[in-house]
Amino acid sequence: MKHLLLPLLALSSISFGQITLTDQHFAGPAESYIFSTLTDPTIDFATTGANYTWDFSDMIPQDQRGLVTRPTSQLSGLSVLMFGSFAPVPYKASYFNETTDLPLDQASAFLPIQIDELNQFTKNAANAITSIGYELVSNGQGLGFRSDTIETRYALPMTYGNNYESRGYTNLDLNPIYDAKWRQHRHRITNVDGWGTVKTPFGQFDALRIHHVIDEFDSIYFSVQGFGMWLPIPVPLTHEYEWRSTSDKEAVMKIRTNEIGGNETVTAIEYRDNFNGLGLVESEMNVSFYPNPVINELHVSTPELASAFFIVDNSGRILSRISVSSKDQVVDVSELASGAYSLVVLFSNEYTAVKFIK
Repeated sequence: MKHLLLPLLALSSISFGQITLTDQHFAGPAESYIFSTLTDPTIDFATTGANYTWDFSDMIPQDQRGLVTRPTSQLSGLSVLMFGSFAPVPYKASYFNETTDLPLDQASAFLPIQIDELNQFTKNAANAITSIGYELVSNGQGLGFRSDTIETRYALPMTYGNNYESRGYTNLDLNPIYDAKWRQHRHRITNVDGWGTVKTPFGQFDALRIHHVIDEFDSIYFSVQGFGMWLPIPVPLTHEYEWRSTSDKEAVMKIRTNEIGGNETVTAIEYRDNFNGLGLVESEMNVSFYPNPVINELHVSTPELASAFFIVDNSGRILSRISVSSKDQVVDVSELASGAYSLVVLFSNEYTAVKFIK
């Protein structure tokens, strides 16, 4: 399959001194982000401190992934009642998005069903960013589950030296899809252990360095011919190191490790980036648009709801990110200068790119 390779353009955000993170510095509904990913077992994730400079600018990306936060207006079925505007205040979600927080690969060995999608629900408030539940999608049918104990991902406001801990408990009953239950226990210990400047291929940022230690125990119950049993799902102790800036609503840099026997092994590295199509498959979906050339408004139609639109110039620079709410969307291009552009239409981890003239 074809891949669209566009050059990267580094962006800079330069300021001085310590920063404080509030709820205004975290993602909200109907937003989209691109991350470049790689693996490097030699990367330094341990060194930190006050007024420190972390230089990761020589990282070479291997893949990319997209993150799209979806508003609760896109919910359907029982999930509307569980996390929408009629839900109790602690469970009124700000947005939801696909996640890999549950060990689906291990669970698939025990379940005779295919779990197509796992969504996590997030609530933003002035004092915390919390995880309030999940939705499992199998064969087009979604089941929502509130967390009985709500986990705090970020206690706010957040500044250097802060530390906190939180627990989360969720019981996922997979009936009527299948006679099975899934229990997730999580214990999170967080320490804001550094501040300073972080450098990545995307740019340079004043940032807080945040270290999360996540101890998770999962178990699954399933029944076969009337005989039921609980089985543990092994989840290693996880460390997440992230650098967050007030100039971006997602972590500008993140490193994840697994700890076994007191030793940490790097399992994932990602940083905020521009779109370059690396690792994303070109979709065969037909995207229609008019007029071309365009003056003020570009009318775009897609066969299914896209995750996001990006307008990209000939150098690969992302000029704008556009949230998508319909399969028939009007894109305002009135502020673009005359020239040639690409409209990149992102479908999960696939994309279609069409060229237009202004």
